[in-house]
Amino acid sequence: MASIRDVADLANVSTATVSHVFNGTRYVSPELTERVQAALLELDYQPDAVARSLRRGETLTIGLIVPDLEIPFFASVAYSIERAASNHDYNIILCNSDWQQTRESLHLQNLITRQVDGLICISAGMNIAQIEPIVNMGTPVVTFERYWLGSGLDAVGIDNHKGAYIATKHLLEMGHKQIAVILGLAVSTIINNERLGGYRRALLDAGIEPNPDYVFAGNYLPESGRKATEQILTLQERPSAIFAFNDLMAMGVLQVLGDKGIHVPKEIAVVGFDDIPLSQFTNPALTTIRQPLKEMGKLAVELLLHRIWSDDPYEARHIKLEPELVIRTSTSGRLSSKQNSLSEKVIYA
Repeated sequence: MASIRDVADLANVSTATVSHVFNGTRYVSPELTERVQAALLELDYQPDAVARSLRRGETLTIGLIVPDLEIPFFASVAYSIERAASNHDYNIILCNSDWQQTRESLHLQNLITRQVDGLICISAGMNIAQIEPIVNMGTPVVTFERYWLGSGLDAVGIDNHKGAYIATKHLLEMGHKQIAVILGLAVSTIINNERLGGYRRALLDAGIEPNPDYVFAGNYLPESGRKATEQILTLQERPSAIFAFNDLMAMGVLQVLGDKGIHVPKEIAVVGFDDIPLSQFTNPALTTIRQPLKEMGKLAVELLLHRIWSDDPYEARHIKLEPELVIRTSTSGRLSSKQNSLSEKVIYA
């Protein structure tokens, strides 16, 4: 069966133009209208989605706000969300906030002005006061990696606390007791707190008191991983392992250690977070925590569409997916079955 995207491709127009032809929501030139109508006839298109949008006054568009598309994690998330939305004949309006809350607010206003059917927010520092008025006006919102209990907002993410816990526990099981961490941006307080909490809990469970001197600031970019590593190497009691809160910072760590001739993992082991595609091509290959991005993007879209299509209110749903430890050579080899207490969550790559 032909989809609205098939019609748009054949007519050489956007799916939004096809929607506007049916909805009459915006002027479409006679030439484009004729091309759309010809494509509909040729494909014998049955406009279920468009008919639904006519009945419900939808625009078949979803707004997506991300902090920084130069970071591969966010680009991958955006891709997975776009693919999932496309499967339901929805278009994505993508907005990049550059980690600035003022830009997020402007994007929110612009997206509402464009009458998007719903919003998915991967926020730098968005607060509930910014979002609640939008929801109260009838626009559904799904948040990504950010939860507000009692807010009525659906959310999807992973268990960041558990991800950091199993990353730290892996290093402990490899014999490391002095483990430094590199945080992400301060505006991502929820993610930072959850991951830092998981790191500390793993240490305490092993009978080790967390050392505040081993906690370093970062900003999710490789250069901050480099700078933090330079600081780490000046410590009188140098850690034997470094856990960075994303893969890009871990790559900065690996670069400094390589430049200084420090062997990884014999002298210092390194763990990242996210498992972006590039992490398997570092030297050595990066051990990391995998986030199931395709599934997360698909779930975010499904949560949002359920809100768009449903006429009845229901309790907010907060979905936390399970993280997985991907072991590569930056932490040395395979754990023995006796060592590995988290084997059900371990992938050797």
